[in-house]
Amino acid sequence: MSNNAAYAAGIAWSAIFGFSFLVTKSALQAFTPFGLLALRFGLAAVSLGFLVAVGALRLRFRGKPRGILVLVCLFQPVLYFASETFGVRLTSSGTAGLILGALPAAVAALSVPMLRERLSAARTAGLVLSVAGVSLVAAAGSAGGADDPLGILLILGALASAAFYNVFSRRASRFYSPGEITFAMMASGAVFFGLASLTESLAGSPGPILGRPGIAAWGAVAYLGILSSVLAFFLVNLSLSRLKAAQAAVFGALTPLIALAAGALVRGEPVGPAKAAGAAAILAGLWITNAPERRPAEA
Repeated sequence: MSNNAAYAAGIAWSAIFGFSFLVTKSALQAFTPFGLLALRFGLAAVSLGFLVAVGALRLRFRGKPRGILVLVCLFQPVLYFASETFGVRLTSSGTAGLILGALPAAVAALSVPMLRERLSAARTAGLVLSVAGVSLVAAAGSAGGADDPLGILLILGALASAAFYNVFSRRASRFYSPGEITFAMMASGAVFFGLASLTESLAGSPGPILGRPGIAAWGAVAYLGILSSVLAFFLVNLSLSRLKAAQAAVFGALTPLIALAAGALVRGEPVGPAKAAGAAAILAGLWITNAPERRPAEA
């Protein structure tokens, strides 16, 4: 697989994830958070199970280290989607997308202690700029009353979970294929969120389905379960198996722009100068953090 194919995969998954915030926001009008996640990952697991049954996907887990795969599944999908889905319910899709768009900077920050990578002064400055942009977006959302502070904290938790997932998935790719990692993620999500939804119902909370979902609501489940789970995460794991974690994560810079535009055009969510400035700071910081460094010319 060439680097160009890995780059194409990165562009594709960033676009799918960009629209997923808007789709999730709409789906939460018909389903509870745990109910939506159970349906999403249940559909994803069934789809991958079908591919395994017909021989289109081969799984070989025997004899491989399980600990790293457990860490991947813990941070993505369990911690990430629990934080993201509840966070999106309390924030605008644009705010959630912008904050999570700082993922490349978060991965770069983790690469220093966990992967022992060094950051130059310029990349450190880019990292600081991205963090400042996230802070500006979060402050603008809270001040404007459009975003609940708890929702912003949950989205920040999702950002941290996604960063750890990128690092651990990169390590797991030494032992597992992208298909094997994706299958483990979808199966663990189906089991965890299925049990969470069942426990919620038995405890007397509202059932997983609110009212009578229409075609659009079930279409949202299909988008999230097949495109945004199976296809997008296969492309993420594929790019992580071919590129460095920081290189693969940089494609997330497209996600906040798509999320912001979709939220503004479809749902009429306000952008405002503060969020626009924060978005510009995040993208500028991402570019600085991931731009190729010039090597000193040889004498």
